[in-house]
Amino acid sequence: MTIDSLWEELIFEVGTIVNSNNNQSKKFIIGSGNRKAPILFIGDDPNLYTNEKLSVSPGSSGEFLMKLCDTSEIFPDLYYVTTLTKTELKYREYFEKDQIHLKDLLDMQIALINPKIIVALGDRVANVLLNREINFQEERGKIIDFAGDMKLLTTFEPGFAKQSRENLGKKSQVAIDFWNDLRQISNYINSL
Repeated sequence: MTIDSLWEELIFEVGTIVNSNNNQSKKFIIGSGNRKAPILFIGDDPNLYTNEKLSVSPGSSGEFLMKLCDTSEIFPDLYYVTTLTKTELKYREYFEKDQIHLKDLLDMQIALINPKIIVALGDRVANVLLNREINFQEERGKIIDFAGDMKLLTTFEPGFAKQSRENLGKKSQVAIDFWNDLRQISNYINSL
């Protein structure tokens, strides 16, 4: 099978979950950005992108992420963004059997992209990827081995960092740490 046919299979499989009885959202987008990028951002926020071409809604968490990526010299050709569910629903809103299927499909998507580093946007995403409960305070901002030669860095959810920045201004430690994590990713990619 070619990579393109595997992508088509992935899209079909996600569609079967989206069209299941427990899901009110029929719209899904597999991800957005460069499918051959060295950086893969994975979130659980449907506002990270609006289409496959890295379009975002004004004022959204996706816009916040992309602006900070730009200031961190992580340009759009360097990353791909996806979510755990590919829909407007969050992962926790799915039945356990669908969560397991979504995780399998995410693993397939990760293998197809084969990034150098995966960025888990929030502890829920890191828990799913690592198949365990993480200690966010201890593990955030650290680059660890993931699978094969892929690395993983866990950071804040962009929506949480954005809200913290709006509430506390430039002194928001969450927003500062989030930006520093992005700089660390940029430095890692530039060191390869």
